[in-house]
Amino acid sequence: MKLRVAQVEKRWPSPWEAYSLVVLLGAAIYIPLSYMTNWMPSLHSPLRYSGAACPLCGGTRAVTALMTGQLALAVKYNPLALVIFALFIWSLISYVFLVLPFKRRVVVETTKSQRRVVWTVVILAFVANWAYVFHAGMYNVPLELKARSQQTAEADGSNPRAGS
Repeated sequence: MKLRVAQVEKRWPSPWEAYSLVVLLGAAIYIPLSYMTNWMPSLHSPLRYSGAACPLCGGTRAVTALMTGQLALAVKYNPLALVIFALFIWSLISYVFLVLPFKRRVVVETTKSQRRVVWTVVILAFVANWAYVFHAGMYNVPLELKARSQQTAEADGSNPRAGS
């Protein structure tokens, strides 16, 4: 497996970069609006409507918890979603700072057998994460952003209900 920086002819995003940009832009709009208003619809995979959890259930809550500084809670919700979020961020950074200004892209060169190993690891990661999501049951736990500020207030002793 080799990693290299290749010259590209056009500055158009690759399919992965375009997908990353769309998902990150959508999340940047949807997540804050969903917590500020009551009219935003919930996003669920088709499996959730049948009562089951999908491999990425809790992903939005995990990223939201991460963005609010609750790393442990984010990992509890869905560890694989955080890895995918990091890949999206890497894709955005490389597109904005490498492809657009310099017409260069990071390329991973693999053999057929190496691609097979990579896809096997990816599939096993999804299966393991799905098992974790079922076992932890965090797909049923809503994210309470206020809970962290209430805990901080109780620890400081500034909460009037702390003594009750």
